[in-house]
Amino acid sequence: MTMILGLSLGLLSPAVLQAATPAQQVFETKALKLVLIPRSAQQMAAFYEGRGFPAEAISQTREACFFTVGLHNKTQGSLWLDTANWQFQTDDGGPLQAISREAWQQRWQAMKLPLAYQSTFRWTLLPAELDFQPDEREGGNITLPRTDKAFTLKARFATGKDRQGPAIHVEMKNLRCAGDSP
Repeated sequence: MTMILGLSLGLLSPAVLQAATPAQQVFETKALKLVLIPRSAQQMAAFYEGRGFPAEAISQTREACFFTVGLHNKTQGSLWLDTANWQFQTDDGGPLQAISREAWQQRWQAMKLPLAYQSTFRWTLLPAELDFQPDEREGGNITLPRTDKAFTLKARFATGKDRQGPAIHVEMKNLRCAGDSP
């Protein structure tokens, strides 16, 4: 009995739980810090449930892979976010298309989700385009179709007042959607 109890408690240790969830990844240079934190379907469902979202809308979020993105412009000039310059590709070479704000809006309108919920959801997403001033930070979620495959993000950030400065190229490998906790 003691052995079974000890084994069960061992399964709940923080080290084991951390291993079940992919770790956040950080890309950092003198100019930019980009952090990607995978969120499980359960985490996101709980977040939206806590804000009163209907079950049908929560079900839609469970089908997506969420990453919370944190960005920090560490330059002395403008840095430009444009998620059109972000490409996701599975390790076997297949493209993985991010789910756009427009695609989410179409889903919500098709199910007649009240505008207050649509607005709340939109507020949680990373802006598709944004200019960052020196030392400015921004964050939000980016969503992809749920997959069990590892994938890579390749992103380009323009710099300078008119986007004419040297581009910053980012590559983050071995990204994974977070699964649900046991």
